Amino acid sequence: MATRLTTRLTADEICFTMRKTASATETTRSIDRTALVAYRALSDLAGKGAFFLITVVAARRLSPQAFGAFAIATTLGWIVGVATDFGIQLHLARTVARHRAGGWGVFRDWLRVKLWLSGGAVALVAILSLAWDVTRPHWIPVLLMTLVYVGSSLLEYVHYFYRGLSRTDLESSLTLLQRASMLALSLVVLAWTPTLTWLSAAMLLPVVATLVVSGRLAARLGLRTAAEGRLPSETLAREGRWTVFRRDVLPIGAGVLLSALYFRIDLFMVAAWAGTESAGLYNAVFRLVEALRLFPAAVLAVELPRLCRAENTKLLARVSLTVTGVAVAAVVVLTPAASWGIPLLYGGAFMAAVPAFRILLWSFPLMSLNYALTHQLIGWDGQKSYAAVCGLALAANVAMNAWAIPTFGIVGAAWSTFWTEAGLTAGCTVALWSMARRSALETASVTAVV
Repeated sequence: MATRLTTRLTADEICFTMRKTASATETTRSIDRTALVAYRALSDLAGKGAFFLITVVAARRLSPQAFGAFAIATTLGWIVGVATDFGIQLHLARTVARHRAGGWGVFRDWLRVKLWLSGGAVALVAILSLAWDVTRPHWIPVLLMTLVYVGSSLLEYVHYFYRGLSRTDLESSLTLLQRASMLALSLVVLAWTPTLTWLSAAMLLPVVATLVVSGRLAARLGLRTAAEGRLPSETLAREGRWTVFRRDVLPIGAGVLLSALYFRIDLFMVAAWAGTESAGLYNAVFRLVEALRLFPAAVLAVELPRLCRAENTKLLARVSLTVTGVAVAAVVVLTPAASWGIPLLYGGAFMAAVPAFRILLWSFPLMSLNYALTHQLIGWDGQKSYAAVCGLALAANVAMNAWAIPTFGIVGAAWSTFWTEAGLTAGCTVALWSMARRSALETASVTAVV
């Protein structure tokens, strides 16, 4: 005769089981986030490493004038890419992170706007590159490089959709595919016919191919998430494109564009006041520091959805400590190695850029910290404060460069970058403290009423 055993759990045992299950779930999620950060960092390392290797080989294979034009073309293209984004990407990621089901509709609505902005920007660059004496001799590669960055901006738009869905694994895989193809084609061109026009064309082809593949993947993923429901309060059809743009996108876009300008406008000022060759020297060492930003970029790409949903600054503190600590360690290691590392990478002619590189290295911990602070500011709907802080940073940067570059050359430009980043840190900290304090007061007021 079978004996039936019945086990009855006490309330304490039930609570313990629930806590244990929740703890196990949180541990699994933490491991998943760590894996995503590691994969994102790996893809960024490969991606930035590929572009950095192209820059190193171009510095050795192109003439000094052509390499200076390469620096101007890539920087101009990057700024145009940021301008065609104009905050749309971050708005998309924030919306999808908060309201997963309606993300596909928002993606399609803003894609039309992004395509119009991209076409207008390319036409404007074509006109300006013919009008500016510095770019006129190289207007074709400048235009091609602009297409590279505008296409990359469209690709980033799709990637931010993945980020909102916490699918940065797709972004990482596509980044690896694109940059590996770009590196292979660019090295072949530089070995076969080292001209700026062919190099620009070689960099454009993988962007176009990856954009097609990524667009199809996003469509499949978007249709599946759209089946979960429709976002009722933030679709453009409901609120109107201009309302959403003015309230959410415009402040982010203004901040992102102003941030891009203060970050790289010094290169154009160096080219205007110190010459194209000096611009090539400065760009070479700046690219090294820019490559170091892959780790904070990877961390913030994965943590963006959680920062958007965070109710306090605990997560921000952990993320800031992590990215800033790694940056400080990198500075300690790389500063002594600059005197032999720069000539080894680029050649003896770039020894003159070592002092500027060391100053830019000291800026790197501030850049990493600002990555976290600005993402949290936008995640908490502080886009207007973000735009204001970036506007002040741009004004200060231009003023410092206008005084420092004619006197100190690229070293003056590097010091301007350092003090601009320090000012941005202070501005973002004040803005976030004000928002957190206001939120705490509102919570206390509601609690008192209840």
